[in-house]
Formats: sequence, C-alpha cells, structure tokens
Amino acid sequence: MQTAQPIKEIETLSKLLLVGLDVNIWSGRKKLRIEDLGPGVDLPPAELASLGSKRIMDPEQIKRFDNLKRRAHRLLESEGVRFLGGYGIPNDAAPAIAKELDDIQREFNVEIKSFLDNYDSNFDAWAQKWDQDPKWQAAIEKAKTPKEVVAQRLGFRYTLVRVVPDKSDPALSKGLEQEVEGLSGQLFREIADAAEDLVDGSFANKSSVSRKAVSAILKIHRKLTSLAFLNPGIHLVAEHMMSVIEQLPKRGPYEGGHFQTLQTLMLSLSDERNISKLATSFAASAAQTAATGGVPAASVVIEQAPAAAGAVVASAAVIEQSPSPADDGGMSVGELLDEIAGQQAAPGLQDLSSLAAELQARAIDGQVIDTQMSALGVAASIANIPMPTTQDALDFCM
Repeated sequence: MQTAQPIKEIETLSKLLLVGLDVNIWSGRKKLRIEDLGPGVDLPPAELASLGSKRIMDPEQIKRFDNLKRRAHRLLESEGVRFLGGYGIPNDAAPAIAKELDDIQREFNVEIKSFLDNYDSNFDAWAQKWDQDPKWQAAIEKAKTPKEVVAQRLGFRYTLVRVVPDKSDPALSKGLEQEVEGLSGQLFREIADAAEDLVDGSFANKSSVSRKAVSAILKIHRKLTSLAFLNPGIHLVAEHMMSVIEQLPKRGPYEGGHFQTLQTLMLSLSDERNISKLATSFAASAAQTAATGGVPAASVVIEQAPAAAGAVVASAAVIEQSPSPADDGGMSVGELLDEIAGQQAAPGLQDLSSLAAELQARAIDGQVIDTQMSALGVAASIANIPMPTTQDALDFCM
C-alpha cells in the first residue's frame, strides 16, 4: 500500500484553507430585440449572427460593484493560489484576509443600498440621455427591470473552509490528490504572470525604476514565502529574491547596474519553467549540503563598481566545499542562473558561465577570490547561497 502521497496531501491541506468568493453583479443590460431597431432593418440569418444587448443603465453606476469585486480578487491573488475554483490561502493569513473580505462585503452592501435608493432616477436619466432618438429611448424604457429583481442580482458572499480528503475510499480522493499535486505548478504560473506584468509595466523601455517597483517585487516575495510549504525549493527562491533586493540602496530611483539586476531577477521569474528549475536546483544544493555537512555553494555576487571606476567587481568568500550538485542536465545553481540570464538576452549578462566555472573549481581548493572584471558592464546576482536574513530589506520597504 502506498501511503507517502496521501500523507503529503494531508500535510499540505492541513496548512491550507479554501476561500470561495461569490460576487453577483447585475449587468445593467437587456437583450437587443429586432423591434428595437425599427422597421426595414436587413439582418443576417440567425445561424450567422445574433443580436447583442443594450444598456439600460449607465455603466458608471455599476462600476462601483466591479471595483469591489476586483479588489477582493486582488487580495486573494496576492495571498493565495487558485485552488478548486477558489483560492487556497495559508492558515496564518486567514484572519487578516477574512477581516479584509468583511470590510469589502460591508462596502458592497452600502453600495447596493445607495444604488437601489437611486435606481429609478438613474434609470430615467439614462433613458433621457437618448431622447434625440425616440426609438432608442423607447427601447430602454420598455426594457426596465423591476428594482426588486435587480436587488436579487446583487450580492457579495464568501466562504472559508478546510478541505479534508475522504479516507473511507481512496478513489473518492483521487481528484483532490491531483489538485493538491498541481498546487506548486499553479503557484509558479501565477508568480510568472505577476513578474511578467511587472516587467511590462515597470521595466520595458525604461532605464530606471522607483521604490514602487521594489514594493511590487516584495509582494511577489511575500506570496512565495507564505506558500513555501507547497514545494521544498520555493523558500530558497524567495531567499534568492531577497538577497538581490538587499544589495540595493535604501532609496531609489534604481538605475544602471541596480536596474539591470532587478530586471534580470524579474525576467528569470517571468517564466514558470525557470522558476521550477530554480526551485529544484536550490533544493538539490541544500540537500547535498545537509547530506555532506559542508557549506552551500559559493556566494558569487557581481556588483557595479563606482561610476568613476567603470568596472564591475566580483567577489566570493569560499571555504572548503564540494561542487554544487548537478541538476537539469548537470548544471550547478550558478550555471542555471547564468543560462536563464542568457535566455533573456540582457546586455552585459552573457559569458558568465566561465566565471561561475572558475569560481566553482577554485571553491574545491578553498581559495578566496577577488577579481575585477571591466568587461562585464552591469550588475547581476549569479548565485547566493546561503541567503541572508530578510529583516533589512523589509525595513527598507516599510
């Protein structure tokens, strides 16, 4: 009997709560009818096209509900991962999320009352807007939906429950087991989407970013950290992110090498396959370190030198250690990060594999390396294990 997978499934579910969000918003539309168009209109056959809809209420009056719905989804997306048609959120985040959802629900109910109190006057004003064409005005007035019906189509509800597999029959939990197994992959997809949006919105065609971009990166980091139990390498990816952020000055804007470092980090996280590779490689490196009793792979950081010097300094303090474990075709962590940087074709980040290989080779002999390399024009974190603590970077963003 195989018990490892069910135990892992139960362990994951014990750290996760399911939030179901049910938000109903009246569309403010009615089906457009042939008689609304007037006589003599030549319509295509029904098999080819169908009539659309007409607005019977000013869309600005309905936008308030859409905004609150988006706010609720953004909250859950920032703290949780899509799961079983809702969102899986970590246990310790549940109280704060429930409080925020309660606040949104109260606001939604206030808006419902205001909308219904002014429903008739707003409807009349919308119909009056089209009085230059009596045909359209009449079409709106005939399609008016009773206020009582509209009230039934507006609502904000959520449920917060724990999912528990049925132990009586393994076949009943097969689908749930597959959903749990896919949670880490779903998390990687969501992180990649968020990173890609940030690259497009804050980095594309720009040469500097503000602290606002760093705050957005820290939101991604917080999500990875809170859901780290889904995959053994996730917290190491999060720590790698923090090690990059901790190299930044406490104030922006971030230009030159600092900009390139952040851009490279976000590009590496904008592909779910890269995230998965990084998580696997970091976890393998940590596992080998634990097994051998040695120290993790060399901390290799390329930092931008002062502008006047026009050089890049690469330093590594290396104590006796064995090479990083091979993974994904025999690559070390440094080589994997180098490959990802190369895939992104970021200027100044090519041909770093030779440096990583040299550092790794010398690491075996316990050498200390301090090398200036003016050929590398930007800053980038190649590898950084062990990772520093997160407190300084968190203080910086407060």
